[in-house]
Order: sequence, then C-alpha cells, then structure tokens
Amino acid sequence: YVRASEIQRDRVEDARMLLKEGDEIEAKFIGVDKKNKQINLSIKGKYQDEEKAAEKDYTQQAAAGAPTLGDIFKEQMEEKK
Repeated sequence: YVRASEIQRDRVEDARMLLKEGDEIEAKFIGVDKKNKQINLSIKGKYQDEEKAAEKDYTQQAAAGAPTLGDIFKEQMEEKK
C-alpha cells in the first residue's frame, strides 16, 4: 500500500491520477499495518534515501581532495618564514 503522501514530494490530490492497480514501482519498505494486513511503501522515501547517499558520496569525494583549514594555515605560516 502506498499512501498519496508517499508518492512524491509535491502534494498529490488523487493517487489514481499517477498510479493504477498493477503498476510496477520501486519503493522503500516503511512498515507493516497488522490491523489492516498491509505492507506500507514509500516511493518518495526511496528517492530521498538515494539523494542522501549521493550527497554523502559527493561530500566524501570532495573532502578527500580538498585541503583542510589546518592545511591552509600551515601553508601560509610556512610561506611567511
């Protein structure tokens, strides 16, 4: 089961306008509703997780090649000698 609020970031008035029963989707598992016997999924959550992972990779790659503030100060102090 995918709630309308879990389809995309923008407000969705009617999920039936975007998805139809039987459509294949990629989604994140977010829980089980035992009372209603439903598995809850989130399309939006899947993309948010992918964005976070990409951001983390980018940050790590940028940090690996970028000098630290300490490196910059050390270099400037050595230039003044």
